Amino acid sequence: MKNYTTVSVCCAALAALSVHAQAHAQAPAAKEVAGPYIGAALGAAFGNREIDDSNSSNDEHLGRSAKIYGGYQLTENFGVQAGYVRLHELNQNSGSGATLVKQTVTGHSTYVAGTARLPLGQSFALTGKLGVSFGKVTDASPSTAATNLLLGSKTSLLVGTGTEYVLNHNVSFSAELESYGKISNQVKGNSLTVGTRFTF
Repeated sequence: MKNYTTVSVCCAALAALSVHAQAHAQAPAAKEVAGPYIGAALGAAFGNREIDDSNSSNDEHLGRSAKIYGGYQLTENFGVQAGYVRLHELNQNSGSGATLVKQTVTGHSTYVAGTARLPLGQSFALTGKLGVSFGKVTDASPSTAATNLLLGSKTSLLVGTGTEYVLNHNVSFSAELESYGKISNQVKGNSLTVGTRFTF
């Protein structure tokens, strides 16, 4: 009787392991993404000027953003990346009434970052990015003493989040929201982009 019970328990355990193995084999694996890659993205740029005068308004308007980047996906979950982004026509209305002035600048950022991704099934993944942004603001318009105060450069924390769709090992598409922190002493830069990545 004791031997019969032992055999029954072993059979049940083997059956459970077999069912688990079959279920794991039937579950679709995430598509392979490791390796070196390059990419490009386009989208919207937005930022804001830090204003000390509480009587001034600061209405921001969307500009254009373009980004090129490259990196290495070390594993399915972690990688490294470096890139360059141009934040064109960061427009803001500062002041009020007769003193309302539209200010336009162009921002730049060269960055290095560590990347992370969380696969959600076979093709989709959530992504994150944390690194350092080497920002710069140029081409202020109109060229006045007040607007020229927006110019300069700044090193800041880069934070990003997004989603990714993996078509196959070589091609994937992404949508990303990134904050480059202060790109000068008075201007912060952000972008919302969609792009394509090519893995080798």
